[in-house]
Amino acid sequence: MTDKETKIQATRKQLYVVESTPAISIDDDGYVRCGLSEKMEDNDKLVLAIYLSLKNEAWKKKMLAAMDKHFIGKTTRTSRMVTAFSLIRQ
Repeated sequence: MTDKETKIQATRKQLYVVESTPAISIDDDGYVRCGLSEKMEDNDKLVLAIYLSLKNEAWKKKMLAAMDKHFIGKTTRTSRMVTAFSLIRQ
């Protein structure tokens, strides 16, 4: 590459500014992005706190291990979704 050539890099956004409800998205490869409103109300702060927690690899592994325990033996799509729904309803 010469000095005059431009190096093209693919980048992924980590933060999106949203008009309403904040959210987190996690790609298959573990890449995390979040959308926050400029209001920075409690729901935005909670999303930001979870986003920052996900950057802590030890915390993330601990959370995944805790979730894995609930899905042992859940071999079908239905059993996994029923389990997730049951956890959400607790």
